[in-house]
Amino acid sequence: MPVIVEGKTYELISKVAEQFGVTIPALRRASERGLIPFIKVGRHRLIDVEAAQRFITTQYKRTIAQAQKQVWARRRKRMQAKVAPKGEVSEDAA
Repeated sequence: MPVIVEGKTYELISKVAEQFGVTIPALRRASERGLIPFIKVGRHRLIDVEAAQRFITTQYKRTIAQAQKQVWARRRKRMQAKVAPKGEVSEDAA
């Protein structure tokens, strides 16, 4: 159930993650870094829904794309090392 504080709507982090299709740890890290305002009620963390939506549209998708690029670059590097003929050193290893 959403809570309205000072005109902002706050919701449980798990509900926001489910609603927007992102992971709970991603939203938790963003709130810890100060990118998404939050309040704690007991041991529950309620995050600002509008700020979470802005974070997801501007930051989250970009960080996923960057991470995927890094993964594929590492895979490409490993494949090039495997393909290099024996006795020759691949350009990356030189």
